[in-house]
Amino acid sequence: MIRAGTTVLSPQSTRLFPKNRGAEAYAITGIAARCDWVVLSDHRAPHVELIRQRDTDHPRHVFLSLRAPFHAVHHFAERILPRLRADFVLVTGSEDITLPRQTDARWRAFDAEEQAMLARILDHPNLVHWYAENLDEGGHPRRSPLPLGLVFPEGKPDGIILPSPPALATRPLRAFCAHRHREGPQWQMRRDVSRLARGAWRDICTLPEIELPEPDFMAELERHAFVLCVEGGGLDPSPKAFSALLHGTIPIIRNTALVPAYDHLPVVVVEDWTAEALSARKLARWRAAMLPWFDEPAGRREVLHRLSGDYWWRIVESGRPVARPGAIARHAGRSGSGRITETTA
Repeated sequence: MIRAGTTVLSPQSTRLFPKNRGAEAYAITGIAARCDWVVLSDHRAPHVELIRQRDTDHPRHVFLSLRAPFHAVHHFAERILPRLRADFVLVTGSEDITLPRQTDARWRAFDAEEQAMLARILDHPNLVHWYAENLDEGGHPRRSPLPLGLVFPEGKPDGIILPSPPALATRPLRAFCAHRHREGPQWQMRRDVSRLARGAWRDICTLPEIELPEPDFMAELERHAFVLCVEGGGLDPSPKAFSALLHGTIPIIRNTALVPAYDHLPVVVVEDWTAEALSARKLARWRAAMLPWFDEPAGRREVLHRLSGDYWWRIVESGRPVARPGAIARHAGRSGSGRITETTA
């Protein structure tokens, strides 16, 4: 949570570490640490481990780690699901693999048996709601996206010191385009966006020639009004989007099944990464609409609150679908949502 009188935030986080040391080696942090049961998974043996954080046979909240997704899905469907005889809320995450279709090119698709297992979990009579990191398909009333938040490979701290970024109104109307490039089809979208930043968007985008160290990247964030959050690993635009908001920069993300979760935050959603998606005129309009979230104290406090683990845990506790929130409607002129969606050139 954000502590009164300090500059400390305990942010939303779904990722568990250290990986590739066996399921029993993981430290249980972030949203998983709030759940009654945690089912850990890893590519190295032991592949799956059940941790009962509360001594109960009827857990209300269950976290399923998908570090080793195929082991995890089989174990949960065959060993854990039959034991859940009371109403429960499921949270899945901790890996870039997507659910339920599995669109990340670095892994195989779920086979027919695994698809049937995922359907059985979703249709279980005691499932209240399923909150999934990297959700790739919307539309089901009992399944919602959950943002992954920030990532802490060395272990999640109790809180992070908040930066004091310069006002959004003082920054150039430019978008920062900086992301890792790797080989393979999973990263093609980033390569395509980089070409747009060098070409059609060259007057409104900054594209560094080399991959920047983290301190330099964060400094550049604070010199820009916007940052392009182009998916590479998984679909989630975070941790970049969460980091951008901490540093007072507006994330621009693509329209995916994750958008209902990002309705809670002041982001811009473009339909796709096309040349027409960005323009100087659009940047000016978006910044004007977003300024209260970033430069007014009440708006800034609310954004930080919505980045916190407490905020997202309350949604999980509710067992209700992730939907556009109420409150502070004036900040973006639309019913408490910070999101702006662009569907036309």
